[in-house]
Amino acid sequence: SNLQSTRKWQGEKPLSRPGCWAYPDMLEVGKLATFHEDRAHFGAWCITSSPLILGHNVTDEKTNEKIWPIIANRDAIAVNQDWAGHPGR
Repeated sequence: SNLQSTRKWQGEKPLSRPGCWAYPDMLEVGKLATFHEDRAHFGAWCITSSPLILGHNVTDEKTNEKIWPIIANRDAIAVNQDWAGHPGR
C-alpha cells in the first residue's frame, strides 16, 4: 500500500532530517481513483515532510476543484512544515 511505503523514510536515521529532504517522488493527488486515495497520498507526503510538489495539470480547473480541500488543508500542511527531525513519529 502507498502508506506502507512511507516506512523506509522513518528509519533509525530518517532520510528527512535537517539538511536533507525525503523525496518519495511527485505527488499524484488528482490522478488517483478516489478522493480518499488522494487524501491518503497527500497525508503520507505531509507526514514524511516531503516536498509538496503537485504532479497534476494545474490548469485543469475540474481537478483543482476536486482536490482543493486536500491540497489547501492548513492542518496537513502545518504537519508537513512543522519540522521536528523525525518524520512520521
